[in-house]
Amino acid sequence: MCSARTGGVDTAEAGAATEMQESKAMKRFSLPFGVLVAALAFAALLLAGSRPAQAQTGPPDMAQFGYPRVTASVMFTPGQAQTLQAGNQQVILPADFISKTVMFEFLEGDNASFAPLLPADDQGHPVVANFAFRVTDTATNARIGRFDKPVQWSITDPQIMAGSAVYNTSAANPPVVTDNPTPGTVTGTTLAHTFGGAGVGWLVVNPTAAPGMPTTGNGPAAGVWSVLVLGGLLCLAGGLALRRTRRTCA
Repeated sequence: MCSARTGGVDTAEAGAATEMQESKAMKRFSLPFGVLVAALAFAALLLAGSRPAQAQTGPPDMAQFGYPRVTASVMFTPGQAQTLQAGNQQVILPADFISKTVMFEFLEGDNASFAPLLPADDQGHPVVANFAFRVTDTATNARIGRFDKPVQWSITDPQIMAGSAVYNTSAANPPVVTDNPTPGTVTGTTLAHTFGGAGVGWLVVNPTAAPGMPTTGNGPAAGVWSVLVLGGLLCLAGGLALRRTRRTCA
């Protein structure tokens, strides 16, 4: 009887020892397994975050880079020339400008927001106008970056003069302003230019303010007048102080 009890105790102890070993093994395994799960979850997040960037195709939407307002739009059908008018600016779409039906939108922003971004040697020059295009394939909703034939853009404004030029603005915040390599054509108060795509925005910049137009900065005369006014105020203040001193002494 005693040996039977002893055998039963030994068996129970052996079973408990086995369970303890299995428990320890599971605990040792649980840490690497948890790390593995966390790593897989992090990798999934990275893949999910990268999908929109990989899926994004076509040119940038310039409405996000300084041109938030749609000031004119037209539905273009191949074979039919279209003219789009946005205030004093105009765009002529030739009949073969692109071989699919698209929505052509004319975008504009704020001249004042672009003025500080001009290159160093153009700082202080007036920004007369700004514009960009957004062209969308109506069948796929994809943006179009390149045209089969260039569109003809023009602006007619009293500020246009010899030397008025088109500058490019990049799809960045803030945009980077650079010279457009192709000069426009100035005829009287009209500046014309052709564009073969919609990947950037554009500015119209004058070398100086047009005659009769207000300037954006203070010229030398304004500086001289400021000094004279300041000097007069100082002299007046000094005279009043001296007069009070004499009264006190008397």
